[in-house]
Amino acid sequence: MKKRTILGLWVAIILIMATSCLIKIRRKDCVNVFYKRIARTSSYAQSMPENYKYVDYASLAREFDVLIFGLTSPTKSLPLLWADQTYHTFGIPAYVGDRRTGQDGEQEAVTTAAAVYSATLVGNDKTDQQGINYVRMLNAYFNPAEGVFLNNPGRRSVDTSMWYLLYPALLFTHLSQQYPEETQLRQNVVKTIESWYKAYEVMYNNGEPDFSYTGFNFLTNQPYKNGIWTEPDSAVGIALLMYFGYELTGADKYLSATINLLDYIDQFFGSPLYEVLMYYAPALMAKVNAFHGTAYDLDKAISRVFDGNSIPRGGWGSLVGKWGDYEMNGLFGSITDGGGYAFAMNTFAAAGALAPLAQYDPRYARDLGKWLLHASSNARYFYSPETKLENQSLSRLAESNEELQAIIKVVPYEGIRKQSGGKEPWFGGDPTVYGWATTDFSLYSGAHAGIFGALFEPTNQEGILKTDLLATQLTLAKAYPTYLLYNPYPTAKEVIYRVKGTEPVDLYDTVTNTVVQRGVQNEAKLLIPADEAVVIVELPANTEITQRGLNNYAGGLYLSSNRSTVSFKDLKNFATVKGRFTVELVLGSNFGDAIAEASLTVDDEVFPFKDNKVRLDTRNFTRGSKKVTAKVITTHGLSDEASLRLNFE
Repeated sequence: MKKRTILGLWVAIILIMATSCLIKIRRKDCVNVFYKRIARTSSYAQSMPENYKYVDYASLAREFDVLIFGLTSPTKSLPLLWADQTYHTFGIPAYVGDRRTGQDGEQEAVTTAAAVYSATLVGNDKTDQQGINYVRMLNAYFNPAEGVFLNNPGRRSVDTSMWYLLYPALLFTHLSQQYPEETQLRQNVVKTIESWYKAYEVMYNNGEPDFSYTGFNFLTNQPYKNGIWTEPDSAVGIALLMYFGYELTGADKYLSATINLLDYIDQFFGSPLYEVLMYYAPALMAKVNAFHGTAYDLDKAISRVFDGNSIPRGGWGSLVGKWGDYEMNGLFGSITDGGGYAFAMNTFAAAGALAPLAQYDPRYARDLGKWLLHASSNARYFYSPETKLENQSLSRLAESNEELQAIIKVVPYEGIRKQSGGKEPWFGGDPTVYGWATTDFSLYSGAHAGIFGALFEPTNQEGILKTDLLATQLTLAKAYPTYLLYNPYPTAKEVIYRVKGTEPVDLYDTVTNTVVQRGVQNEAKLLIPADEAVVIVELPANTEITQRGLNNYAGGLYLSSNRSTVSFKDLKNFATVKGRFTVELVLGSNFGDAIAEASLTVDDEVFPFKDNKVRLDTRNFTRGSKKVTAKVITTHGLSDEASLRLNFE
């Protein structure tokens, strides 16, 4: 018995060593690779969501499509689709019971175009659904006199909010990407991009840029302010259109515009976030950093999306914590309105915009994976069947109305309030509060569920998702299948990874820039360390990998970027220091790199590092909490910084 115990102990030790060696091999013989933190995500109480549940959003999106566009509909008293005879298109109301239902020209692209895009993402061909081409019908939203797509058919740009101009333009551009054979749609997208280029020229103002406007009048080619709010993150929406225009045409003016617009956002004081457009900034900045030699501060851009520090719309960001019996981690909306107000559409849109960041800068893969995992689980609370009926805005009506019962299975509430009417949380929205509709069930929100459906696929390990980083990108660039997998468990987990095609592939992890499996057919087993992530690219077997500059390519296609990350050695955030102490830096790198220059800032005083170390004495500072920031430049010309708070005694 003792021999077996000893033998078992040795087996355990060997297994631990084997696992460690495997991790070391993955980590390039113990080269330090550090992830970049997303502060809001790092503050979650646990890596695995509480009461985690995998939701098949792809099926939800398909059922939503059937509900709206199906030949038979259970919604005779609550019609969800109408034929717009005036503009020769179709209409979907923003809400179930919307008072504008059936009124030609009142329908919005943020619902109709989103519904077509969402269904397309989960595999439905919207150019031939029961013989109807719903994609082509969306050309009704193009205003030829102004040269742009608008949010309503037959309308003008005047008095329209920036995001209501730009977000629909992005949706139509996404659809043109998905349906290149729709030539009229592509032509109208090209015209829209050129019109926005001219708008950019006006607001860029010969190198004195200002995008803090409420809207843009394309008849006069002038921006305007309504005196109440501005939307400076419009610069991000325009930049995304410009970069697509650059990919489509190769015109350098669109690339120059992209860089100028991102420069403006990068240098903006505070967060320019107004609605959804800023969500696209981190991934676009990372892509431009990779391909065009810029050095946009991604930490700052991500903070401006997540942290609720918006200048034009204070409190807009990502939620953290638990409301009543429900975890809200990862949902997007306001972190301050009434204690917090999450929105379904914003959450879906944020995931589609932010997930591609991991393709171009996998240093964020771990925290992005954690956020996406929490958002995917907790977004189910927008759907009525997932929550207590007594906490819902239309509990009695939903209980007695059979038609509504069928609808609420696939149509979410617009939002979740932290509290209302003595209930915490409260599942509802604005329509019944302001009289816009008889229900709070949001068709414009449900029309975005396909984004989650296209992103997420389960694996054999509950809670380890396979996230498609290409599915929601607005790009014409070709790429190999690329997926993010994050392990939220405190121990390593073996995942059965299923490849996309039937031909043999090599699995390449861009976090470490190494081939982790060769010649894989059908599936392979991957060991993902605890609380870590991999970004797997499926390369045709035996494809040669080459390096150009700081990027890696395979078969002529972009594969990954080489990046380095600085961190503090043996110093934890909010630690207490007293007397003399040493600050030492460690550079994590997935290629040969080292620190060339480094400085430390404490209370606006700058200290140089020597051999990656600096000695400080707390007696030379006032007592209290201080932000300590290290900035480095590497031997390859990369820059990075890390910050933490220390309590000086």
